[in-house]
Amino acid sequence: MKPIRIAANLLLGTALMGGCSDRTPTASRDAPLKPSAIALGQIDPGHPYVGAIILNAPSPSWFPVQYQPWYCSGTLLSRWVIQTAAHCFAFAAQTTGYPADALPLSLIHVSFAQNVTDPSSWREVTGYVFHPDFEPGYLDSFKNAELQTSTFWDVGYGMLGAEDNFALTGDRRIARVGFQALDANFLYMERDPGGPCVGDSGGPILLQAGDVEYVVADLHGLRVKFNSNMKQDCTGDFATQRMDLASVVNFIQANIASHGP
Repeated sequence: MKPIRIAANLLLGTALMGGCSDRTPTASRDAPLKPSAIALGQIDPGHPYVGAIILNAPSPSWFPVQYQPWYCSGTLLSRWVIQTAAHCFAFAAQTTGYPADALPLSLIHVSFAQNVTDPSSWREVTGYVFHPDFEPGYLDSFKNAELQTSTFWDVGYGMLGAEDNFALTGDRRIARVGFQALDANFLYMERDPGGPCVGDSGGPILLQAGDVEYVVADLHGLRVKFNSNMKQDCTGDFATQRMDLASVVNFIQANIASHGP
């Protein structure tokens, strides 16, 4: 089996399916799912192109529960290329003592199974690359009022909430999220009432238009509240990296072209 290559950004997650004027459909759903937090656990059987980045490294010390391996999430761009958030590699590098751009490939695997705890579903990777910069693009054509009334979904393999002791079950889950603001690089989201938790980084933000969903951003960061006296669930608004930027399109297309269809 041919290994997969990972596309990431050193500081910010990046990716796009298509050009600035071309919305690329990725999936459709006959009926919308009920809003629920990924952290609270609604199993998602409908997005097989969303995968888990499995990092066989000690989890960062600020995780509410320590794991090895642990996960981030990502989106399949071609048969051999998947995009995710680069801070996942930075965290893994910190806990293993390697530079962020030199994490051994033996510590990185990818799986697109609905549950990724079985190592037989894991695939090797041949390398990872970081995206250098960002430029404004396609989402600027939307008015804020249009985005406010749009339906967005977040998909990933992150932790459950405090009531489940932040379990990392390996399941792919989905949550409905709401639009908050748009700037030159980021799409800012709010919980509606669902939202991501630790491990959902790199997963896609989907914009639903009729019966079709479009990948428009990926999860970059979120606010997490933990303390020694009381565990609190992942809370607050969160930033996602826009995926409609010209430099991102060129970066992804170049990686896809270098590895064939």
